[in-house]
Amino acid sequence: MLVAGRTADRFGPVRVSAVWFLLTAAGALLGARLPLGLTYAVVAVTGVWLFSAQVVVYAAADRVYPPVGRATGLGWVTGIGRTGAVAGPWIGGTLAASGDDRLGFLAFALAGLVGAVSVALVPVARRGVGRGGGWARVEAAVIR
Repeated sequence: MLVAGRTADRFGPVRVSAVWFLLTAAGALLGARLPLGLTYAVVAVTGVWLFSAQVVVYAAADRVYPPVGRATGLGWVTGIGRTGAVAGPWIGGTLAASGDDRLGFLAFALAGLVGAVSVALVPVARRGVGRGGGWARVEAAVIR
């Protein structure tokens, strides 16, 4: 986590969280093909990447939401992340119970990929905000 924070300070939280989510996806795919002892080690490191990516996403939210909507935006970011934290074990358990343990690793890798793509799209979303679109109207409505 300290490495992710320092790296985010240097390269920006959007880039770092996207890369950390990609590392999470890669670790999940790799963990499905290793002997059990190595799988435990890869899962531990992958968990650190995932947790760090989630925390750095909170810093990335600062880049997207203006001050007037930042608390709401951060609430949405946190809510979506917590939904995954609740649904993930259920989906993983269901897939593991199906008899093919690798499906759980694949689902975890897909979640990491979705996180990376979502965070990587932040600059695209930010460009749309700069055109006087949605957030300008939100700020005007709040100020009234």
